[in-house]
Formats: sequence, structure tokens, C-alpha cells
Amino acid sequence: MRLSKASAYAVFATANIAEHERAGPVRGADIAEACGIPPEYLRKILQQLVRGRILDSEAGRRGGFRLRKPQENTTLLEIVEAIDGPLNGDMTVRDEVIAAGDVKNKLRALCASASQATKELLKEVTIKHLISTE
Repeated sequence: MRLSKASAYAVFATANIAEHERAGPVRGADIAEACGIPPEYLRKILQQLVRGRILDSEAGRRGGFRLRKPQENTTLLEIVEAIDGPLNGDMTVRDEVIAAGDVKNKLRALCASASQATKELLKEVTIKHLISTE
């Protein structure tokens, strides 16, 4: 599996928010600085996480971002899919490609199985797991 840059940034940002959740909402500028993410790019990612119901956004001087639900219930699968869409195991081969025999169908099935295994793993890992020092 290859994690997109946007999904990786989303995980880093979400973990940063979880690490500072007791202090209240975390400002986007603080997340960008702490994680080394370009602020404009991070702003778009944070918007996607809000639309994906991973984060809540609070406006105002003391506003910022916070997890929508507890960190032990926020999974990597939710974060990745909020950014990149559903993991479905699609091949990036066009349908016009002709493969010998049943190779194409077998490869499609293999990709779907790999995707399902990846989904199961990402569903098990939470933000709490990532930020835990244990």
C-alpha cells in the first residue's frame, strides 16, 4: 500500500491534535508548524477531515480543530478514506488492456483481497495507538 502525501499529513495533523486535546482546540498554524506541513496545503486537508467527520472546527480567537470523537475511536482507515476516498483495490490499468487468459481477472481479485486486508489493519489502528508512548 502506498499512503498518499495528503493522507500522511492528515494522520500527522490528527495525531498532533490528539496530543494537545486537553488544552482545547488546536490552531491550524500550530499544527502546520509542529508537523512541518505547508499551511495552505494543511488548510485543505483539515477541511477534508472536517467534512469527513473526523474533526470539528471552532471559529474565533480561541478556535481551532479538535477530534470529533475520542482518539481510541478514531481509526487510520477513517482518516485515509476521508482524504483519498474508499480503499477498494482498483487497479490503475485501463479496461482496454488485454491480458492473456484470465490474468487480468485474477489480478483484480488479488488487488481486492489486498485492499480488504489493508482496510482491516487500518481499521484496527487508532490515533491513540499512534500517540501512545507504551
